[in-house]
Amino acid sequence: MCRHDFYWSERHGAERCRRCAKLRESDKPTHAEPLRFEAPPERPVAEVMPFPEPAPRKTTPVRDATDLKTRIEKLADGQTADRATTLQLLLDLIEDGQSSDPQIVGITAAELYARLHTAVNPA
Repeated sequence: MCRHDFYWSERHGAERCRRCAKLRESDKPTHAEPLRFEAPPERPVAEVMPFPEPAPRKTTPVRDATDLKTRIEKLADGQTADRATTLQLLLDLIEDGQSSDPQIVGITAAELYARLHTAVNPA
């Protein structure tokens, strides 16, 4: 006496019991009707929006490396600068250091550092 646990066997093309391998006896077909798919409904045409016109941006003049070096040298030589000018100089120096082609590097950076160091520590 088996408690049948039927499963579909691809090999035998029928339902078989997992425990005793007996085929299921039934009047109705053991396989389902083949699946029939309907075509999906057509999608509405997507509305294409035009790209907005770019807003005009304020452009700031790009300072070249000699200008940056000159400004640092002038500051080391004793020229006084207001807060905004000093901050802009620092920002330009940081931006130059982070760029893919920095201009204040190597011997130029060493010379500027030495000039700034002597300006801060005159003795």
